[in-house]
Amino acid sequence: MRLAFLKSTTPLALALVVSQAAAQNIPKQEAFLYGASTYPELLNREQWNSMLDEFQKAKFNTVRVADGSWGNLEPAPGQYNFGWLRQYLDDLNSRYMKAVLGTGSFVAPQWLTGRNREILVQLQPGYAGPPMSRKAACINNPKYRDAVRRFVTTLAKEFKDHPAVIGWQLDNEVEYRTPNTCYCDACERSWRAWLERTYGSPANFNERWKLESWGMRITSFDEVPQPRKDVEDGIRLPALTLANLHFRRDCILDFLVEQREAIRGAGSKQWITTDWNTIWTALADDPRVPEALDATGINFYQPSAELPDFWKMLGWQLDMHRSAHGWGHFVVTETRTGVAGSTVMDDAFPGPAQFRMWMLQPAAFGASGLLFWSGNRFRGGHWPHWGGLLDWTGQPEPDFPWVIELGRIYERLGERMVKNLVRATVAVVTDFDQRAALDVYPHTPSSQSVMTDTFDALHRLGIGADCLNTRQAADPAVLAKYSLIILVLDTALDGSTVPAALKQYVENGGEVLITPFTAYQSWHGLFRGDGFGANLAPLTNAVVRTARRMGTSAESGRSDQQVVWSGAVVTGMSPVGVDGYCEYLETRGEVETLAAFRSDVEILNGRPAAIRNRLGKGQVVKLAFWPKDDSILRLLTQLAHNSEGLLAAPLPPGVQAVPRTDGSLFVINTTRQPAAIEMRKPVLDRLSRKTVTSKYLMDPYAVLWVE
Repeated sequence: MRLAFLKSTTPLALALVVSQAAAQNIPKQEAFLYGASTYPELLNREQWNSMLDEFQKAKFNTVRVADGSWGNLEPAPGQYNFGWLRQYLDDLNSRYMKAVLGTGSFVAPQWLTGRNREILVQLQPGYAGPPMSRKAACINNPKYRDAVRRFVTTLAKEFKDHPAVIGWQLDNEVEYRTPNTCYCDACERSWRAWLERTYGSPANFNERWKLESWGMRITSFDEVPQPRKDVEDGIRLPALTLANLHFRRDCILDFLVEQREAIRGAGSKQWITTDWNTIWTALADDPRVPEALDATGINFYQPSAELPDFWKMLGWQLDMHRSAHGWGHFVVTETRTGVAGSTVMDDAFPGPAQFRMWMLQPAAFGASGLLFWSGNRFRGGHWPHWGGLLDWTGQPEPDFPWVIELGRIYERLGERMVKNLVRATVAVVTDFDQRAALDVYPHTPSSQSVMTDTFDALHRLGIGADCLNTRQAADPAVLAKYSLIILVLDTALDGSTVPAALKQYVENGGEVLITPFTAYQSWHGLFRGDGFGANLAPLTNAVVRTARRMGTSAESGRSDQQVVWSGAVVTGMSPVGVDGYCEYLETRGEVETLAAFRSDVEILNGRPAAIRNRLGKGQVVKLAFWPKDDSILRLLTQLAHNSEGLLAAPLPPGVQAVPRTDGSLFVINTTRQPAAIEMRKPVLDRLSRKTVTSKYLMDPYAVLWVE
């Protein structure tokens, strides 16, 4: 089933139609969704209509509502107060505005948490958390799950046919539950049930974990605790921590699937999303997520300080969320407006150019909607806060004219932004399982930076990149869409399915780049006994026997190891980055050495640092190090055949470029410094309607959309 936003005769109207022939319930848009989170329950009808008057000045067409309103909609068990919400939705509809309706399950009513302490999360065994906190209830508790299911079903039945409702948001920032272990009775029972479903028997569990280590074999799953601190200063059994991450991931997805089933069972056909977060162990690209969601939403709050690593991270996250579900878009369900903070202003106020860049950057990466947090704001009670479009009197904040300016841009160009997708010619293989493994077994302190460095290099080259999870990467038809596949930090890439699909892809003319930290261990956390990357040997003709952290010039008494390129693909020398991490490659058969280590350490000196193996019509490049300099840009330029497009040279650090399917290119300067860029020819900037010369100096925080 496919949902579509179609323009009506009224410019801001977003009519919803349903095609019964479509297989998936993925939104299809023409208008860009622009708006804010709203809390009409804090206002009377006159006040919220005054708020909506201001929103219309900014060309808002969408709001998010009821994301934390469960207790206001069900003030007592089975007693519902939907009147104020229906009035608000009616007022939205009369203005041709639409709403994404939240299930509000992350804030349970006090009649549920305050009177049933057994449902509360226990972050320490035997100690329940406060019942008035957000996410106070344990998502594995049957009483809580039953209450959520009844409420969501009733809410969906009530508003499934309301013309203002275009979508649903399940829960709120549920990923923050992933790293927190709950020790309540329900979680302990669920944990042991998960172990039994996953491993079948204690004997299989012992074998998967190799528990002859330290003589720790079990005879019953009752003997396997959830991870907690021990007498050795909080050291945890890594395999136990990894398994518990998998368990909590599955609990979260089960919880979301159950809410989806309640909405669909009530007869609602609107699309369903949630608001994910920008964390390393993000769930958005997990293969199971489409069982719960039709579209992907993401919350993030930009820093006003100069933090280059934030923009590297955000670029990767936006690519990942855009790739999820095959939609080609994502919605920014929360982003910053005004100052950042709750009772304290955490961050300095941005200027107009910086704010404009913040709000256009996600659109460049494929956002089809942007919602501020928040429209009106809380004055007291549980959480008074500073950020918002309107002040506490209901009047627009001083920076509201900036929001109006953005609304005019989205009104003029939003349809083109939505219609012309990001042109992705490269795919990066990553998913929750791979990142969770590296999170628990990081190997060296800076290993995660390889992910953000890879995406940053692609963005500086103006190369569009999608993310593929390992289920997608096992499908040759999916791989065939791309000219280059990159295996980045796929630590738990085990088995032969993905390597077999990649081998077919390469033989047909594709190219593969493999970074360090790839295929080191099993899904269960067991290090390979046949060498790192042994299952990739049919691709690489090599295996990694071991690895060393050599240190870098940033550490006292250490110097950077060097790599000498052969000139076959890249020339010159590169210092070794990522804490001087070096793999010891053992090549097999005929491979070409593209680079070799130059070191005063005899056992490393002269060993291969990068190799190439040719298979059929394609090639595989395996790196045994990660460069500290920009040589990765030169390597990617060659492998991705990046000789086309509008850029004539790589962009300076901190500048990102994203190509679109209509041949246009977004260029974003995320820094407070001017940035010199080179285009192949003079181009027209769609945003300013001015010509950009081939050699152009971008202003700080400038955004271009050139053609």
